[in-house]
Amino acid sequence: MALTSSSTYADAVAQYNDNLLWDGDVTKAKAALESVRWIIINRHKITKTDHREVEFEINAMMDEKKRIETYLDGADTTSRPRSSFVRGVMNYD
Repeated sequence: MALTSSSTYADAVAQYNDNLLWDGDVTKAKAALESVRWIIINRHKITKTDHREVEFEINAMMDEKKRIETYLDGADTTSRPRSSFVRGVMNYD
């Protein structure tokens, strides 16, 4: 599920929860990172629902974002070039 500007907080949390086991899975890591970024940008500092008050700790979300990005830097090969360009030499054999 791709989060958009019309996505809700519940959508982002559901996507994050669906991809909690992102370590070792690039696809899940990308989905988790997307949801973490959405939550960081769109969250309210304090949310009140059903007579409960939840205060978000931004540092925990930023730490999770960094962990996922670090994993993807090493594991995601789709954003890397397949091979580097080398100078070709004609073989006359």
